[in-house]
Amino acid sequence: MARVRVWSFRGWTWVICVLGLCALAAADVQQQCPPRSEISPCSCQVKKNGLDILCEFTDQQHITEAMSALKGKSLVIFYLKLRHNNLRKLPGFVFLGLDIHHLTIHNSSLSVVEEASLSSIGKMLTQLDVSQNSLTQVPSAAYKNLHHLLILNMNHNKINSLHAKAFQGLDTLEILTLYENKITSIDPEAFIGLEKKLKRLNLGGNGLTSVPQKSLGILDTLKKLEMQENRISEINEGDFEGLKNLDSLGLAHNKLRNVPSRVFWHLNLLNSLELDGNTIDTIDKDAFAGLEENLQYLRLGDNNIHTIPTEALKRLHRLRHLDLRANNISFIAEDAFAGFGDSITFLNLQKNDIKTLNGMIFENLNSLETLNLQNNKLMHVPEDVMEPILDTLRVVDIMDNPLLCDCELQWYKNWLRNLKDKDDEMMQKKRTVCTMQHEHREYSLQSLPLDKMKCKIKSYENSAYSDAPRHVFACLVYCALTTTVLEPPSGIYHKDEYRIKNKEPASDCVSRGESSTESLRPRADFFRISLLAYTIITI
Repeated sequence: MARVRVWSFRGWTWVICVLGLCALAAADVQQQCPPRSEISPCSCQVKKNGLDILCEFTDQQHITEAMSALKGKSLVIFYLKLRHNNLRKLPGFVFLGLDIHHLTIHNSSLSVVEEASLSSIGKMLTQLDVSQNSLTQVPSAAYKNLHHLLILNMNHNKINSLHAKAFQGLDTLEILTLYENKITSIDPEAFIGLEKKLKRLNLGGNGLTSVPQKSLGILDTLKKLEMQENRISEINEGDFEGLKNLDSLGLAHNKLRNVPSRVFWHLNLLNSLELDGNTIDTIDKDAFAGLEENLQYLRLGDNNIHTIPTEALKRLHRLRHLDLRANNISFIAEDAFAGFGDSITFLNLQKNDIKTLNGMIFENLNSLETLNLQNNKLMHVPEDVMEPILDTLRVVDIMDNPLLCDCELQWYKNWLRNLKDKDDEMMQKKRTVCTMQHEHREYSLQSLPLDKMKCKIKSYENSAYSDAPRHVFACLVYCALTTTVLEPPSGIYHKDEYRIKNKEPASDCVSRGESSTESLRPRADFFRISLLAYTIITI
């Protein structure tokens, strides 16, 4: 009896599997495109998740007829794309009986969306794109039943305001983009209904003159807010209150002139801040208060900043990417990166007025990988200034500067020689040129001989001492000095009270370089003095 039960169970399992395969096969059969003649002028392709139907360069009548031909076939239309059509009005029930998941009505002169036009697909539709049309207001009545919509794209329309409860009913919406409309006002209740799920909001390319705080304050799930390319002239403390989960804020290309104290105080989770393309000339020392723990990307390019705002930046100890391109910076103080330089991996200073690099300005940039100094007014880029960052640098750009062909550029010449990256942008740096001081002629730095650069100090590399490390040669000079010229009489102390008790022979000094020194060991005081004289002349 037990055996019968086992076989009976296996038998039912087999039957269930067969029925499942049959159902899948039937589903595959159903997802075949209808004949082209039935849906003309539209076309159809079978995709993994359903059908992809495209209707373009036609009119409302032909689209309505094509939709009617698709009804009653139990088709899953994953993409329905209506592009470049003459479709001024989307009529009611036009999609009745269809299972549409992604709907695009793009560049079709659409200005009216009737209330019942989308209601029949509200349970299936997850993405709606009505960009590049002529809508003057949000068709709220048509949207209210789209209870599963995740993405709504209304870019490039003619909407001039957002009325109260404009998006009510879109409880599941995560991404809303309204870029390049004509929006100048937003009702305080415009975004009611979006506070549960909305993660990204794009209000860029409109006519806003201030941050609509009352409208935005309820969106506590928002992670990315884009307000670039508006006319916002000032931001104040409290403007971003309520946006406690914001990760990215875009305010580029507005009309900001200053960044006041504590304006971002409520944005403790902010990771990226874009302020480029304004006319900012003043940044308060507490401007970035509240951003210390998470801000990693800061863009301040294309402004009127005259100096690196160290006081404002010094508490941003997690900052990795700092962009200060195209400002009016002419001088970099030695402590410019104090307090925040340790974490910086990307520093862009191109298109400024920097004339000199002095001292140890880069000594705090222990993690720097990319440095862009392109298009400044640098004539010299000394190796001793660059030395603290040479070990970590992967990309350095000093093109388009009035560089002089001198030995201070030998480090960069060596870097170019070792450049093996096949990326076109990287290889472009091999075209860096410099000018001979008295010739007024440009040379390719990569191919310029060392003697042209007057690199006398390092000429020993081609001499008889080429097999010995550099410190061997330096050590010989030191030993010559200490054993001949600088040797004090017995019993005499230096002014720091240090008495020379043990003299170090040249042979011992050189031996630490792990090179044979038989041919290099000085034989007499005369040779030591000669060596010293030669060194002084060479330097």
